[in-house]
Amino acid sequence: MIDYVDIQYAQSLAGRMERFKVTRTNPYRINFRCPLCGDSQKSRSKARGWLLEKDNSFVYYCHNCNASQSFSYFLKQVDPLAFKSYVSEKFMSKHKKPGDEKSILERTTFETPKFNSKSAIKSIKKVSQLDHNHYAKLYILEREIPSAQHYRMYYTPKFKTWVNSIIPDKFESVERDEPRLVIPFFDKDKKMFGVSARSFKPDSKLRYITIMFEDKPKIFGLDTVNFANQYYVVEGAFDSMFLKNAVAMAGADGNTNALNNTENAVFVFDSEPRNKEIHKRMEKIIDAGYKIVIWPTDIPGKDINEMVLNGYKDIEGTLRNNVYKGLEAKMKLNYWKKS
Repeated sequence: MIDYVDIQYAQSLAGRMERFKVTRTNPYRINFRCPLCGDSQKSRSKARGWLLEKDNSFVYYCHNCNASQSFSYFLKQVDPLAFKSYVSEKFMSKHKKPGDEKSILERTTFETPKFNSKSAIKSIKKVSQLDHNHYAKLYILEREIPSAQHYRMYYTPKFKTWVNSIIPDKFESVERDEPRLVIPFFDKDKKMFGVSARSFKPDSKLRYITIMFEDKPKIFGLDTVNFANQYYVVEGAFDSMFLKNAVAMAGADGNTNALNNTENAVFVFDSEPRNKEIHKRMEKIIDAGYKIVIWPTDIPGKDINEMVLNGYKDIEGTLRNNVYKGLEAKMKLNYWKKS
């Protein structure tokens, strides 16, 4: 039987891993996008990382990069602070006295790190403040992100060091620290509750690192969206920046609890007609009664940013003309899947 400490810490990854879901409990199988390789770069809906039950614990395996390692080593890489607690609790678990009915987790308290979100984000530069020839600025320009959106992204020359200044010892080691593009998650009161950070290295094993300071759904744009008007719900933060009123479900995977006035929401998934995982998520949204965009089959690109890079500019107009709901949405989706 798998150790309860391992189950607890595996499930604690739900807020950090994109597309996290427990697919089985006997034996345990947990699936999410691989944080080591960034998983599929063609489809954000694919999740090839697995925690599999083996010998009373978990092993981690990725079908994309072929990573294969123990759960403890995997946890050490993705969350060094949690790893320290995990090692301590495993030791205590093995030395627990017979008849002790209270679990170690019940007897152990953890303090949530406190931080000042305003001072934390002000300690690094906005992309809009960088020189025009700075490589972070050039990266954003190459993706054709509108200049009016550059203030929403930040640059740090040493990401791990910056995070450790917010949450001490979040990263056990700052060796091989690197610059990253920081995309912060702000709530409606403009309080930062997490960040997603992208590496500039094309061969980086961890293309994206997500750090959550509070246990909230990873939704980008809550500080700028106007829920009183029609708004779009897209998959990626970059995609949302091409739209006038939008949020991005950056790994929140359909969690609509943080959205307001959902009658005004229009869900926009990536244009991948052959992707069965996207089919399921679209069907779920339609069945819940929400409005959804079904992309025309002749649009070049799988997501909004790629469409723009391929020369397609009338994104807003295309979205407005392809919103469906209910039975009509189901019929359009069935046709789209066959295209």
